[in-house]
Amino acid sequence: MRRLVATGDTNVGQVRKGNEDALLVRDSVYAVADGMGGHLAGEVASATALEPVEQLDGRIFQDDAAAVTALRDAVVAANQRVSQLAQENPDYRGMGTTLTAALVEGRRLHVAHVGDSRAYLLRDGQFSQLTDDHTLVQHLIDEGQITQEEAANHPQRSVVTRAIGVSEDVDVDSMSLELVPGDQLLLCSDGLTGVVEDQRIARTLMEGDDPDEAVATLIDLANEAGGPDNITVLLLRYEDPEAAQPSSRTISISSRVESDDRNWAGEMGRYASLTRGGPLTPEQQEEEGRSAGAILGRASAIVIGLAVIGGLLFGGSQFLLSRSFFVGIDGNQVVIFEGINRQVGPFELYRVTERSEVALDDVQQWYQPQLIAGRPAADLGDARALIRNLPLRTDDGEDADDLADADQEADEEDGDDPADLDADLDEDEGA
Repeated sequence: MRRLVATGDTNVGQVRKGNEDALLVRDSVYAVADGMGGHLAGEVASATALEPVEQLDGRIFQDDAAAVTALRDAVVAANQRVSQLAQENPDYRGMGTTLTAALVEGRRLHVAHVGDSRAYLLRDGQFSQLTDDHTLVQHLIDEGQITQEEAANHPQRSVVTRAIGVSEDVDVDSMSLELVPGDQLLLCSDGLTGVVEDQRIARTLMEGDDPDEAVATLIDLANEAGGPDNITVLLLRYEDPEAAQPSSRTISISSRVESDDRNWAGEMGRYASLTRGGPLTPEQQEEEGRSAGAILGRASAIVIGLAVIGGLLFGGSQFLLSRSFFVGIDGNQVVIFEGINRQVGPFELYRVTERSEVALDDVQQWYQPQLIAGRPAADLGDARALIRNLPLRTDDGEDADDLADADQEADEEDGDDPADLDADLDEDEGA
């Protein structure tokens, strides 16, 4: 008889004085949240974010679409609750949290995700990262601005670009897949993945017969690597006691951070339907082949249309460039863009018009995602005023309005790297 075995644990690590991570293990819902904000705010954010997800436990849904929608709605509700708390309580200003949640219905698994906590699937020796990291370095990798090697040691490798509670709206990633006997789903915070390589994580899961021991071993590995952050590990195993255990011990790694040049959606097709349609049947494939001829027959009209659209976009972009402004990031520098913060095909509807002397590193952590997303300005003067009024850090690396957590000072006295932005994110709101 098939069964789902779930186990998890969280650990403060070797550097932090408090644990801002939280995990949820119920009968049908599971989640990991990594809070940020310092001085208890991170703990409040992560615990609050789990509440709407927990309310889904035991619910029965009509189909996959209804289940995924409910899970996504729970994540959106989590964002609203955390955001409202931050607005109502000055002590919680700037707090936020990651959230990676799973909902299991029989053999169907649904995942919703915001931030840089991760979900992995281990199946038949293939260890695959299911979620995208919503971080600055992943954005820079996707844009081709830095390499994988540069990302590994980038000083802003832990700056999240999407999190629960930092704004009133949030984009939620989601997917569904069908479990097969032997599957292992790992949900974890970056306290594990930031210091333990995927290969070592996968090997631990494959070699550990006891789920509790596997979770404990992964936490020990993170602590042995320095434990610079809180560590949370949640493991789901879909077991079939009557099925033969796989004999292969070969591991193949498919980490999302390495997938910028790969057809990720195509590869994940062997695990899940990333859309409601799923894989094509042979009849559908034949129909697709017949329709290809009609598509080619319209190619000349499409080319002409694109040429006309391109001309219109070029002319329109020149008009927009002269009428609109926003403040954003070019590389690591805060700049003023002229135009609108949009790209249509190969056409960027903006350009750099002025560069400031402010680097992204100089700006307080809680404000950085707004610059990365782009702050609109009424005119050039308003854009210059936005830069003049940016919340900057002091020369010693603390926030200008005394928001640096006392834990950060203690960490630096213990020999931590002051450039560790992961610590900055989690302790930015301390007093």
